Amino acid sequence: MACYSLFFDGVAKGNPGNAGASGVIKNLEGQVEHRYAWGLGQDTNTQAEAMALLQGLKVLQKVGIKEAMIIGDSQTLIKMLVENSSPKDLRLTRLMTRIRKLASSFQNLSFFHVLRNNNKEVDEEANRVALLPEGMLLLDEKENWESIP
Repeated sequence: MACYSLFFDGVAKGNPGNAGASGVIKNLEGQVEHRYAWGLGQDTNTQAEAMALLQGLKVLQKVGIKEAMIIGDSQTLIKMLVENSSPKDLRLTRLMTRIRKLASSFQNLSFFHVLRNNNKEVDEEANRVALLPEGMLLLDEKENWESIP
């Protein structure tokens, strides 16, 4: 059983519109060990969700976590990962390829879809960070910059 959970979410105000991605990594006791928020500039909801997951996997890898439950409220994204299906959108296809490649480097990841009210903490954060400058990444409250793929 995984000892960590990654909760992720992305939002676009206007779809497309100002977009942000966020997530938290919690330990088995439910305490937040790491959090991130990423300003994405102009994007769509689905792209923002994918970017939130991509960044979350990067953070898991950076801090050395090899097993985790991945939890998000994007039914489309979770379904694509579980069923190994591909989207029609070319940019989203490229993002999904990067996500799958990164996910394959972990020992064990389990993907779960939850309703938005069960993902409230990161949903609220994603809505706040939609106004961050494009590329600004807050990782454990430290400011970094990362280009948007």
